[in-house]
Formats: sequence, C-alpha cells, structure tokens
Amino acid sequence: MRVLRVILFSLTASCCHFTAFSVEPEPVEVSVYARFYYPQDPVRPTTRRSIEIMREDPGIRIVQWSGLSLPFGGSGYRRSAGRSSILMSIAGKSAPDIIETFVGGIRNDVRQGLLHPLNEWIGEDLDGNGLIDDNESEWEGWKAIDPLIRRVVTVDGKVYGIPQAYTHYAAVIFRTDLIRAAGLDPNEPPKTWDELIYWCQRLSDPARRVPGAVVNRGQRGIVLLPYTWTWLPWLRAAGGNELMQIRTSPTTGVDYEFPPDQMAFLTPDGEDLSGVHSTWRANFASPEGIAAARFFHRLRWMKWIKDPETGEPIELSSEDIDEGQINVDGRTVAFEDDDLIHGVARAETGQRYNGKWELLGRGEVAMLTWSVGDLTVTSAETGIDPDLLSWFPFPAPEGGQRGVVVNINLASMVEAVGDRTKHERDKVWKVITGVTDDRVLDAEFERRVRAGLARFVKPMDLQRLGFDEYLRDVPRGIRLNYQELESAEVAGFFPTYAGSWAGTGMALNSQLLSLIISETGENFDYEAALQKIEFEANAGKMFGRSDEDLARYRPYALVVFLFMAGLVVLFVVLIVRSMFADRAATTQSVYRGWLPWAMILPAVFLIGLWGYYPLFRGLVMAFQDYRIVGESPFVGLDNFINLALDGTFWASMARTVYFVVLNVLLAFLSPILLAVLLSEVPQGKMFFRMLFFLPQVTSGLVIALLWKLMYDPTPQGFFNQMIAILNRFPLVEIPVQSWLQDPRLAMICCVIPTVWASMGMASLIYLAALKSVPEEVYEAADVDGAGMFGKLRRITLPTLLPLIVINFVGTFVATFQNMGNIFLLTFGGPGESTMVVGMRIWIEAYNNLRFSIATSMAWVLGAVLIGFTYFQIRFLRRVEFKRAEWD
Repeated sequence: MRVLRVILFSLTASCCHFTAFSVEPEPVEVSVYARFYYPQDPVRPTTRRSIEIMREDPGIRIVQWSGLSLPFGGSGYRRSAGRSSILMSIAGKSAPDIIETFVGGIRNDVRQGLLHPLNEWIGEDLDGNGLIDDNESEWEGWKAIDPLIRRVVTVDGKVYGIPQAYTHYAAVIFRTDLIRAAGLDPNEPPKTWDELIYWCQRLSDPARRVPGAVVNRGQRGIVLLPYTWTWLPWLRAAGGNELMQIRTSPTTGVDYEFPPDQMAFLTPDGEDLSGVHSTWRANFASPEGIAAARFFHRLRWMKWIKDPETGEPIELSSEDIDEGQINVDGRTVAFEDDDLIHGVARAETGQRYNGKWELLGRGEVAMLTWSVGDLTVTSAETGIDPDLLSWFPFPAPEGGQRGVVVNINLASMVEAVGDRTKHERDKVWKVITGVTDDRVLDAEFERRVRAGLARFVKPMDLQRLGFDEYLRDVPRGIRLNYQELESAEVAGFFPTYAGSWAGTGMALNSQLLSLIISETGENFDYEAALQKIEFEANAGKMFGRSDEDLARYRPYALVVFLFMAGLVVLFVVLIVRSMFADRAATTQSVYRGWLPWAMILPAVFLIGLWGYYPLFRGLVMAFQDYRIVGESPFVGLDNFINLALDGTFWASMARTVYFVVLNVLLAFLSPILLAVLLSEVPQGKMFFRMLFFLPQVTSGLVIALLWKLMYDPTPQGFFNQMIAILNRFPLVEIPVQSWLQDPRLAMICCVIPTVWASMGMASLIYLAALKSVPEEVYEAADVDGAGMFGKLRRITLPTLLPLIVINFVGTFVATFQNMGNIFLLTFGGPGESTMVVGMRIWIEAYNNLRFSIATSMAWVLGAVLIGFTYFQIRFLRRVEFKRAEWD
C-alpha cells in the first residue's frame, strides 16, 4: 500500500506540475478596417459586435488597423484615392485581414489580386455556371443574400465579399419646416420632375437674407452636387441605364441588350442566354441620359419670374425673355431684366466646411440628394432638429419610375489571409460573418431609437424589434416611402458594378456635372460632353479594348516605337559623349587612384537605388498589365496603343504645353525684370531682397493653401474684396470672380502662386550675374549716350544670357513634370481645364490603379523631354562661370 500511495502521489504531482507550466494558446489576432472595430466609439454597432465576438471566443483578438491616408480621400470620385493607402498596404503585406469594399470597385480589386476568395466556407461552383447556387452553398447565410448581390461579389465562380448588414438608401432629403413655410405639404412630396421644379420655385427666394450665410444669395430649392451617384438616379428615373450588357445568341448570332441588373436573359423568341458571356457598353448619351443632364441644367439655369398678381412661378422661354412679356391665362405679364430669377438650385461651391449640410442647416437650400442613413449623424453635426428632416424618392419625368439608390457596402478578406493556417483563416471567417450579421443591424436600429431617431428606422423593423410605441414617431410620408418600396411602386436603383468606374465616374463628375453647376455653366454643351464621355468609356476606359482591336494597331505601333526608341538612344549617346568630350585634355593632372571612387560610391549607390532602379522598373511596367498583387503579364506595346488612341491623354499633353507657356512667360521672365529693378533700387536694397526672398523659405504646401483661401469665390475672398474696392470707382465695374471654379481662370490661378513664391530666389541669381559686370562698363555706356533700354539690350541681357538659357531649359523641363499646385488647388478641374499630364499620371496610378498606363504616360513624357536635356548639357559646356562682387 505504501508503494501504491507513493505512485499515486507522484502521478498527482506530475499532473499539477504539467498544469502549472502549460501555456494557453495565443489568441488569433484578426486585424480589421476601422469601420468594423473602432474602440474609440464603443457604442458603434460593429464595435459592440466585435467586442461580443471576442467575449464569445477568447481565441480571437480583434485589432483596429490604421494606415497612412492620401490627400483627396473624401467622398465622390476621390474615394478611391482614399483607398489607395490600404490597397498599397495589401501589396506590402501590411494590410488588415478584413477590409471594406464597394459594389462599384470590387471587380477591379479582384483583377488586381487584392482579395482572398471565400469559397472554402461558402461553397464551390460545381456546375461551372460561374455562380454559387443554393444547392452548392455550405453557408446558410449565402441563401439569404439578394441574388444580384451574389452575382456582384462572385467572379468566375469565386466569392470575394459578403454584404454588410446595413442597407444605404440615397434619396432627396428636405427640411419640413421650410416646406411648410412655402405652403407645401411635406407628406405629399413631388413625384414628377415638373412637380419638383414647382417645389423648388416655391422654395426659392433670391432676396431672402439667410442668417449666418457665408454670402447672401438668398434661398434656393435644392443644392446640386457634382457626384455621379447623385446624378445617375435621374437617368434611371427617366427609364435609362448608364450601362447595357449585350449577349449574343449562339444560334442566330443576334445581339440582345439587357439592363445592367437583369437576372433573366430570355430573348423575345424564348431563347435562354444565361450561359452566354456578357459584353458591356456605356450608355450615358442615350435620350434618357441627355434628358437627365437637361433636367440638371434646368434646375441650375432655368429663367422664371413670379406672377405679380398671384405669386405663382412662371417659367420663361428664350422668346419670352426677348419680348419681355408672356401671356398667362389670357393676360399679358410684362417683366424687366431685374425681375428674372436664374435657376432654382445652387452649387455647393464657396462653402468653407461641410458645404451641403451647412446650406441645409442655415436654410439657404431646402433639399439635397444624399444618403438617408447620414441623417442620423448630420442632425447632430449641423444642429438641425431631426424632427425637421425627412426624405422622398427621386422623382421621375412623366411615365418614368421613381426610385431610391440601394447601396450595400461589402466586407472582404485580403489576399494575405490565404497565407495563414486553416485554424487562423476560420477565425477570420468568424469575425467577418460576425461584424456583418443581423445583430449589427439590430444594434444600429436600437441605437437610433434610444437617440430619439426612430423616425429614420423602417416601421417594419421597429415592429420586429418590439418598438411598436415608436411607430407614431415615423411621419406619414416616410411610412409611405417604405410601403411603396415594398410594393415596388418605388424602384430600388442598384449601383452599377461592371467595368472600371473610377476613371469614368471621375469624368462624369468633372467633365459634366461640375461644369453644369459652375458659375459659367449656363451655356455649357452637356449633350456633347455626354457623348464624349460615352465614347471614351466604350473606347477602352471602362472595359478595355478587345484583343482583335489592338491587333490591328500593333504593326504600326512597333514601327513608331522603334523610331522613338532610336531617337531616345541617339540622344542618350549624344548626352554621354558630350559629358566625356575632351576628357583626356581636361583630366591629365587628375588623381586616378581608388580613393575618389570609394568616396563617391555611396552617392552612386543611393542615386541608383532611388533614381535609376524605379526608372527601369517603370520601364518594365509600361510593357505589362501590371497588378499590385500576383502575376503581371507582359502585353507588349498595348499600353502605348491605348495611349495613342486616348484623346484625353493628347488633350492633357496640349494642356501641359499651355501650362508650360504660362510658366515660362510669368515664372521665368518675372525674376529677370525683378533682378533689374532690384539692381537699380537706390536705398533699402537688402530689405527688398529679403522681402522677395521670404516666400522661398515657406513650405510650398502652405503657399498653395494660402492662395486657395485668397481665391475664395465668395465676396469674402481676398481677391474678390480687392475687386469690390476697385468697383467703388465710377469707371470700374468688375464682377465677382469664381477663380478656381472658372475653367477660363483656373490655369492662370494655378501658375500665379508659383511665380510669387519662386521669383525671389531666381532674381537673386540673376542679380549676382549682373554684379559681375564692372561699373565702368555702364559708366562708359553713359558717356557714349546710351539710354536705359540701350544698356539693357547691349550690356544687361548679353550678361544674363547664359543663365537665362540654363534656367529656361531647366524651367521648361521641370514645368512639364510639375503638378503640385494643380493637385492642391483644383485636382485637374474644373472639368479638365487644369488636367496636365503629371496630374493625369497621378490619377491613373493612385485613383484608377492603372499603373501600367501611368508609367507609359511617364515614358512618353520623358521621351519628349530627353531632347531638351541634351541641349541643356550642350549649352552648359560653353558657359563660363566667374565670381561676382556682392554689395
């Protein structure tokens, strides 16, 4: 027994020892995008859900990912620029495991190899139809997803995202108090375009003084925004589609067109084309698209008056305006030019902060088009009582279909998740399904109800969650909106998901919408702009050119490429020869040991690493279909063919030449004149030199933003205040300018800050050259009777000529590559009036993620400039520098 007790004691001690020293497995760390887990806001539904997941499964530790952000990462067409940082982090293997993706961009992300497929949890495409059918699904949640969403997130049978819990609706948002004040019923919103025009007319009062307004422009009915997703609903409401998918019958060879969100593909003859691959084409310039653009223009620029007897609005034709009168119900209503009211809408421009909501909050407008979900946040930010906010679907023309934009953001796994173990991948899957499940949606609704915002929750969700007592808080108009959505009286317009939307969406924003609503948009040809955008989209910008189309141009491209490459090689050889010309004669007494090479080696290494390696890497990328992650196949000269056929690129080249000419005329000639003036200043020379030099030591970013403030298009802007002062003189009448928003002024406005900031340094260099001329020369010229212009022509300019030529070539080359001020001031707008090649290269690379096209553009530009570099080096060989005395 004693031996038995010893054995039992030993076993017990061993077990205790093992238990004491055993280590719990480390929890799997799952990094997520901030939208899914934001510890600073524990009330946020996704944050609460993430905390619940970690409590339910201690083997998971969710962490928030944060990375660098790029400029212009805001809403609208710049959103993809804001995603560039996270996409670059994916390429660098430092991205979160779970990111947010969007319907319009997920297929481009897949093409770039950025996302990891979810099929190991959802199921495989067993029948090869490119979709995961219900009978193939291993995850029950897949069957509850809308079939159209399932098609969007599935590419070639691979699923790359699942929808987030909350559905976003975009519609017309309005203030009920302003509607009632105009004698309108907020529960009977307009259903047609003409009814909306009437509402806007009743809500427009140019003479009304709005307290707190940045500039008094009275009250307008609606604010128009230059964002594609706020304009496409008008096109859809008119019965059109921005894209059409074409399927060719394999039996008859006939092409059939279907809307982008079509799910069944039956021909009129009953043939099923579901198994046929779709080709796509842009359809912006359709009659419906032109009608939507015309309506946009009408809101902004229509001419009308108020009936002096009834106060009712009267819209005027150009003939009525010419005659100065109109017949209304058998009576003649005469009017003067001062009685005319221009438009019922205004643009967001001229606002310093969150423009659209400021305008709504101050009562400068009564309506805007935006996401209904943002009302829960905006009412708190703007101080608007949420009881004063409501919404209604986008109206339609007579016979059209009213609707709202239904947008569902997606959650996806990045491609690096595929490198993790099966156990870790399962934990990531548990997190992504957790932060997108219905509990997040229910928590969001509960949060709104607790915050007194039950009016912005669907009545059916209030009932489902047991908040029946809050149903009375939902206005009758909003209840009717949801009822009509359920009964399909109001359509849900799903965002387009096919094609590369980044570049085309930006074109619609900048080349159409922003120009319609700009101060110079009254005579804008929107129909021609739509046709141009549609042509460019179908010519390769959205869907790429077919291989058959490219094959026709490849022989010609090869000839042009060989010719241009020969020229470049010739110039490079000439540059190298000029650098080593007469080397034997000039280096006879130079030390030839190893020490100079050893000292220069670090500099050579750094220049090669940061200068020449990216240069040659970019050369390779220009011949590839470059993708951020994965293989980048070589495509030969296809990128250059696409550039040659891209009219916008050549327009940017021409615009760049104009930009260079302006810089040469202003930024290059101004320092010469300033140097001559500084040399003739009788007193205070050091003070004036310092005064003009100070901008040189200021950050270029600060200077650009300073000038942007001075270019404020409102009367409170610095330059417009100067105009107001000049207008006090009786003979001067200068209108207030919109500066950076005016396509005619934007380019010169981008050049002037560079002139102001850089001419101080350049003038000092020229001034130093002037000091190399002995005073006796000028005195001799005076004795000979030479005047000021004679001395300038025969002494000053010949003295400065070497520096002038050097600076000219340097300025010429540098300006071709420069786009800093344009980036900060206009981002290439308005329209494309400041879209130089450097700006387009940035947008193609970081906004559209078309790095191969961007590097091709850079090499075309470099090939043009290499000749100027050769002439600069040739001229420098003949320049003699000598020391000048300084006073």
